[in-house]
Amino acid sequence: MGLILGIPARAALAQARTQPTTAPTADAAAQRGLGFLAKQQRADGSFEASENKVAVTGLAVMAFLACGDTPDAGKYGLVVRGGIDFLVAQPDAEGYFGKAHAKGMYDQGIVTLALAEAMGVETDEGRRRKTHAALVKAVKVILDAQAVAKPEPHAGGWRYEPKSPDSDLSLSGWNALALRAARDVGVDVPREAVQKAVGYVLRCYNANEKGFSYQPGGAAQVGPTGIGVLSLYLLDGSERPEVAEGAKWLLAHPVNDATPFRYYAMYYTTQAAHQAGGATWVAVSKSVYGQLLATQAPDGAWPKSAQEPEGTYATAMAVLTLAVQYGLLPAYQR
Repeated sequence: MGLILGIPARAALAQARTQPTTAPTADAAAQRGLGFLAKQQRADGSFEASENKVAVTGLAVMAFLACGDTPDAGKYGLVVRGGIDFLVAQPDAEGYFGKAHAKGMYDQGIVTLALAEAMGVETDEGRRRKTHAALVKAVKVILDAQAVAKPEPHAGGWRYEPKSPDSDLSLSGWNALALRAARDVGVDVPREAVQKAVGYVLRCYNANEKGFSYQPGGAAQVGPTGIGVLSLYLLDGSERPEVAEGAKWLLAHPVNDATPFRYYAMYYTTQAAHQAGGATWVAVSKSVYGQLLATQAPDGAWPKSAQEPEGTYATAMAVLTLAVQYGLLPAYQR
């Protein structure tokens, strides 16, 4: 399911990154964004953030990987290496990455996803073993959190903390995709866990509005609809009618300045549109890329949004969004 290891990984990434794209200005913007991110890296390998440093570092590492930079290839290889080494050193003895954050399951899902993607391009055998060991423990934390007894509408999903008694689609999207990515690199993930996650995603579908809500029973929203459509594409639910209806909903509700968690919504709607392809991809990517190109600062950064006050986070998410067109992150390949 998208694993690049057999070709080998570095050659595959280099080949894919050099393919011509339809948005050369987006390419240049992504590279300027990487330049800004590289300057935000601290001596310990982490990236500047007033809070959520672990999760922000995971997103920054994925931004570089998504643009074709790996630990031993590309302009920013050493930056990627430092970020990965920092992440591998962060979990507690049980494999939890969120110990310093009140919403630690964000850290758990994002970092597990980032390390799984990193393992797919890792050529150092010792580091591969360390990353694999960290992933095995991290996956157990995610599976245990999913197994916590919850009311039926929330069963199969994830929330802020490992023992949270409810779920939301934002947390569930990161953690479900982390399980898929870990499975792609050889970590044991029971199929029933993925099926339970699909069940939760479907319970967030608003049949009247034909979009996805943050939690079951809520109103359809842009970010959650992007998450819902993408999750179903990647978790073996792509033939369900909710996918097509959700993609139509995204076309009718484009991201704009008033969209909550704008960078988050841009990323997930662009990923969902890329999976849908055709007119959906053309319309969504044109709109989102146009907004990103218009708002990038001269130093390569993107401005913070009302609900997203971290500049490093905003830039990492913007670069990840621009890099969707490359299709380099294995977890997002069908």
